[in-house]
Amino acid sequence: MQTRSAVLSLAHSNLSRSAGRRAAVDFSSLRPESVQLSSRQLGWELLNFERREVGPSSRDLPDGATEHLVFVSLGGGTLVCDSKGTTVRHSLSPGYVAVVPSGSPVRWSWDSRISFSLLALRPEFLRQVAEENLGLAADEVRLVRAEREQDPAISTIAAALARETLRGDAGSRVYAESLATILAVHLLRNYLETSADPVVAPNASVPRAVARAVAFIRNNHTTDISLADIAGSAHMSPFHLARTFKRAMGISPYQYLIQMRVGSARSLIMAGGGEYSLAEIATSVGFADQSHLTRQFKKVLGITPRQLIH
Repeated sequence: MQTRSAVLSLAHSNLSRSAGRRAAVDFSSLRPESVQLSSRQLGWELLNFERREVGPSSRDLPDGATEHLVFVSLGGGTLVCDSKGTTVRHSLSPGYVAVVPSGSPVRWSWDSRISFSLLALRPEFLRQVAEENLGLAADEVRLVRAEREQDPAISTIAAALARETLRGDAGSRVYAESLATILAVHLLRNYLETSADPVVAPNASVPRAVARAVAFIRNNHTTDISLADIAGSAHMSPFHLARTFKRAMGISPYQYLIQMRVGSARSLIMAGGGEYSLAEIATSVGFADQSHLTRQFKKVLGITPRQLIH
């Protein structure tokens, strides 16, 4: 992997070349009075963390932000989001996650006090991880704007970053760089326009209903979803979907769900998830507990998570 200085040199070069073409802003410079906790003074270079609270207002980023932004709501409220001519109203709750790729035009407005954690990741680092770990070309790395009621993996990373920001000791930067890699892999697996490294890839002959079910599983596999939920996304009965899915994919929807969860756990472990306990990784990808992860991991990959670590 390139050195940190090489990544930063590339970042500065890219920003210099693009300065005349766009007016993306550094989100950290906006509403500094709303920042309650920040890692910016700790010298973290690839991923930064902030905790903010702000009263009723709005924020317009017509040319987006310079970094990939990941928001994790810490409370309730109502958020109205305008992007590319589409307006969506979101009811916030703790754990609600929004991913906003760098350079993505967006306008938010809210009518009550809101609080959230913010993870800001350098786009150049995301591309580096994609190229060196997933074999993706830089021009294939395009995140999608997305909002989800829950993303346990991102919430776990945000909580770890908050703890490291509060500690602020000499080892926090190294730990933050490990979390930056884990976050990058998670975003590439779950928020890419074309998801990377699918465990089972549908072919061109897959029925549209099955394709919808596959997309639903990909987008929600870290949450507690049922066959009825999957079938509802495909507008089919559970029985009919199970038969159609198995015929098209060669495995059942439940088996596909398990493979997605195992794949996410494997990526977190290989990207440095040893900083987390296996129990934390298990719950972050949708398993009930560590023993459930271990059983399914061994069934799918033939080894246990601990064997992969060592």
